[in-house]
Amino acid sequence: MRRTWGFLTVGLLFLATACSIEIEIPIRSKTTPSSSFKAATPTTFKAATPTTPIPMSPATVTDACPFIAVGELAQIIGTSAEIRAQEQPADVEGTEKRYSCLYEDIHQSPDGAPRLHITVAPEIGAESVTAVDNTMKAFCREPITTVGGVGDKTAHCEQDKDFTRAIVVVGKRSNGQVRLALVDLPKNRADVYEAIAKLLAERL
Repeated sequence: MRRTWGFLTVGLLFLATACSIEIEIPIRSKTTPSSSFKAATPTTFKAATPTTPIPMSPATVTDACPFIAVGELAQIIGTSAEIRAQEQPADVEGTEKRYSCLYEDIHQSPDGAPRLHITVAPEIGAESVTAVDNTMKAFCREPITTVGGVGDKTAHCEQDKDFTRAIVVVGKRSNGQVRLALVDLPKNRADVYEAIAKLLAERL
């Protein structure tokens, strides 16, 4: 079953589907949203492991997969599955850039796999806290849990249309940009969401 959500507000737009989540996360939308991401050729991301951390807060964001290495994600969610990270084509509108990474179990359908989405908005006036708030309002059922001291604002919740899935959202101003990270994943424990959020906040 395929469904689409839409939410438009000043400075934020999301488009998503439930079975094969495809999310656009511009913090400021100036034009008609571009089409959903197309599938990319699967590749196994091996640039980092839990013992080889990725550099914090890169000056330039060029993709999403390096923000969470496959070994790190497997360790956090507690799985022994063989995961590969599949970078999706970047979506760029003006100064806004959106990147997406699919963390796919190679032995299962990718439909329910976790996805990481990174949005970068360097425009003056973009607000990371507002972006997080608007995202949670658009996609969450109550309760929404805020994680204190992580990024400018961090929260997680169950999705309002699919109670089997959750989202973790981290907003942070870094290197003169507003950066927003969203992880869409199957429901798990609160400590799992918090571990993902802390890792992303360090690297945004």
